[in-house]
Amino acid sequence: MVQPIKVNRLDLVEQYKYLLNNASNMEVIEINTTIAVKAAELRAKYNLKTPDTIQMATALEPNAAYFLTNDIRLKTVKEITTITVSEI
Repeated sequence: MVQPIKVNRLDLVEQYKYLLNNASNMEVIEINTTIAVKAAELRAKYNLKTPDTIQMATALEPNAAYFLTNDIRLKTVKEITTITVSEI
């Protein structure tokens, strides 16, 4: 959503928000202490950025099968199968 906000594409921002709130195959999960600790563990182990580890820890909490990203560096994380968009 960052790029649409940067270029003032509020229509795309609204589409993102709609998809996040209404996609049947996606669940929005609140961050809790368990996720925060797991994110810290991932950050310590893999030296990744905090936002990346928060997202990955959030995916791990409900035992997601895959983590989808455009960031190839995240494939180093062994705790979850990471797929890049180009692999789909």
